[in-house]
Amino acid sequence: MRILIPFTLCALLCWSEGHKQEECLKREIRLPMIREMLSMSQDIHKSLPRDNKPFHRILGKLKKCKELNVPDFKRVLEIYDEHVFEKMWDELPTQFIDYFKRLKGIMQNCATEGKPTQSRCAKEKLKKFEQTLMKLQPDGKTKALSEFHSVLLWISSGMDRRKTYKKIH
Repeated sequence: MRILIPFTLCALLCWSEGHKQEECLKREIRLPMIREMLSMSQDIHKSLPRDNKPFHRILGKLKKCKELNVPDFKRVLEIYDEHVFEKMWDELPTQFIDYFKRLKGIMQNCATEGKPTQSRCAKEKLKKFEQTLMKLQPDGKTKALSEFHSVLLWISSGMDRRKTYKKIH
């Protein structure tokens, strides 16, 4: 019994920290912005050259992490910024770039509101994801850009665990 109470309090504290970040995302990110980014990412995907390896996913095993939190999203956006968008700014619409920078800033702010650690599942997979992006040739960067749509869907579901992204479409 003595051990159960501290574990329960610890679990409650961890849950409330993640909840603060989720509330911050709901408060700061507007659905029209996410809708517009999803629409633009689909348009960008259509304008890219056809994928030669449609079943090879760059995001890969990161998709298997069910409970991605705000620090995970923040790290994914940082990785995309450093290794994909930085090299393709000229090819992207300016409104998409502005929305991306705003989204990255929101993630930075919301990550400080709660537990600032990445989830166990994503920590290792994010390192592998970053290494994969560093090794990619320019045609692989376009594939990563086309998969950014999935990241936006993850963020929209992270805003509300009751699946806000269903409201978006």
